[in-house]
Amino acid sequence: MIILKIVPQDPYALPDEVTFRRVVNHIVKAFPRCEIAEGLSDLPQFVDCGDDLEGVVCPLCGADIDSDDWSILMDASYDEEGFTSLKITTPCCHKPSPLNDLEYQAPCAFSCFEVDVAEPKKIPPTLLKDLEAIAGFPFQTIVAEYKD
Repeated sequence: MIILKIVPQDPYALPDEVTFRRVVNHIVKAFPRCEIAEGLSDLPQFVDCGDDLEGVVCPLCGADIDSDDWSILMDASYDEEGFTSLKITTPCCHKPSPLNDLEYQAPCAFSCFEVDVAEPKKIPPTLLKDLEAIAGFPFQTIVAEYKD
């Protein structure tokens, strides 16, 4: 299954309820035959790429970050509501970096809100610009493939 995940570029961007509804309604109109799911949180959530994640690389020294080390970093920053902080110290070069600046070997993101489109056939070319005009901040897409 392919899921198109539409999220703001800023992990902390959180629109008011009216703007959020306008964004969701625009996406529903852009994908009339697709199932749409939405999520809103006070704290950023990890927006995964499904089964496509091949690894994580430190943006500061270029070292591969071991999956166990990455899991520890993620767990330490997360509580029941979301990520309380995106600030970490990298395990390789021991320098500060936000979790969202790590180089994910398939696009991933962190976001306080997300709209998912199941099995989209085609992405309208102006979708991201339209959403930015509605919300006042830029968006990005994450394509997640789930094989099972």
